[in-house]
Amino acid sequence: MSGAMTHAFSGETDLVAVTDWLARQFLSPPTIEQVEAARTMPGQIALRRFGEALGQPAAADALCQLLAAGSVADVTLAVQRRHTALFEGIFRQRSVPPYASLWDGTGRLCGPAVDRMRAVLRDLDMRVGADCAEPPDHVAIQLAALAEAMRQRRTATVADLLDQMRVWTGRFAGALIRADGVGYYGNLARFLLSLLDRIADGSATVDGGRAAAAI
Repeated sequence: MSGAMTHAFSGETDLVAVTDWLARQFLSPPTIEQVEAARTMPGQIALRRFGEALGQPAAADALCQLLAAGSVADVTLAVQRRHTALFEGIFRQRSVPPYASLWDGTGRLCGPAVDRMRAVLRDLDMRVGADCAEPPDHVAIQLAALAEAMRQRRTATVADLLDQMRVWTGRFAGALIRADGVGYYGNLARFLLSLLDRIADGSATVDGGRAAAAI
């Protein structure tokens, strides 16, 4: 794995910005400004480049079509409502909680994954913002930590985070795809699985910094 990690840190393969972008999508629903930016030509190109790099061109195409279907206000509201229903919904059978503790076999919120992530965040000198009420085993916080570990070229930490995330993200993403199908978050789940694979094997070639800047 160390060889793949070295490749993933090369100037040719920058997945840091892609990981950061995906973290933001899972953490909170998009603003109207973010949706508007994603609907522009540069934004649509960026999404399609992400899809090509991650081996998910169909998912990227679906995202582009979804974001362009209707007025920016209507699209924003629809995605915001879907985020709330999926990740904050009060109906357990319809929601897909984005927390490692609920998918890693412990079956309870704030399980051992929280302490493991606190240790990772300390090691990376990261802190969850005061305005964020989420526990550190939230998928968005794990992705943000993964991006920071890549920025710091912390090969062992990247490998550890990948191991932690792969314990549960397969089940989480599968449930999200079943719940949302080809919707916004169903396709982000497809991106998530492919992203972790690409980071692990170092096979992606997207210039993440340029692409993410557009969206």
